[in-house]
Amino acid sequence: MGRRVSVRRVVERSAEGRLLFGDVVGELVGLDAQTAVLDTRSGLVEVPVPYVAAARLVPASTADELALDAVAARGLRPAETGELGGWLLRADDGTVRRANSVLPRRQLGMPLDDALAQARQWYADRGLPLLIGVQAEARRLLDAELGERGWNPVGESHVMATTLRSTTADVPRDTAAGVAVELTATPDDDWLALYRGGAAATAAGLALLTRHDRVVFARVRVDGRTVAVARGAVDEHWLGVMAVEVAPQHRRRGLARAVTARLWEWGREQGATRSYLQVEAANTAAVTLYERLGYWVHHDYRYREDPETTR
Repeated sequence: MGRRVSVRRVVERSAEGRLLFGDVVGELVGLDAQTAVLDTRSGLVEVPVPYVAAARLVPASTADELALDAVAARGLRPAETGELGGWLLRADDGTVRRANSVLPRRQLGMPLDDALAQARQWYADRGLPLLIGVQAEARRLLDAELGERGWNPVGESHVMATTLRSTTADVPRDTAAGVAVELTATPDDDWLALYRGGAAATAAGLALLTRHDRVVFARVRVDGRTVAVARGAVDEHWLGVMAVEVAPQHRRRGLARAVTARLWEWGREQGATRSYLQVEAANTAAVTLYERLGYWVHHDYRYREDPETTR
């Protein structure tokens, strides 16, 4: 559900009795044994399941990749940004790649080597190495050009997406039952201590997490101790989920699902209809968890490290 699909179905018979087929493309918003419902550019289209000859998933387009990455960039807002042609330069305290790297949003409009020199100086002025995020498909040419210049790839990651479930009854059954998930406007010391092992428990880390006009922090406490946390932020109609973390001794109890589901509820209250998150591809346990919650891989990205400035 929620995926963009292309469906080939029987539309009529010819005068000679041959079946004639037509294709319809849209977001799958309804499906049962009798009917598939697609949300297309021209409105909702109902397709009788017995008439379906073939169906396939439609991958995200370049425009879709860039649009979602632009939303995600607003979900975690660094202390400082700059513009360089079609690139967004982001700088913070250096601890989170997303907030301390270049996001190539549009074509540069200048020679690549000139842009690299200017970006290198911009980051050097802030005491940071130059790191460029490249989408696997939308920026595959840039990725190849950086590779030819000796830039190493790091941080292979997925951007995952889902449509927000309409009722709490739709949340997977293995979500922890009876768990009280608290929402707060800012994270307290216990929240910060659990997230990334306390790496964000600094003034800069707190500022990065809270620098947003629609943000919330979820947590679960057991015997007064914070044992699970997550952060949600809404931009446009998207809920961004990040910082999902569970204390080691409390894992495999559905707490990550519980805090994520609570963020869904909050996101819907804020007008969000979809959710995204970013996760390292090597973190297979997290990827599996999110897939069980209904997320799918929207697109992939990675970073390229400038060999002249990498520490």
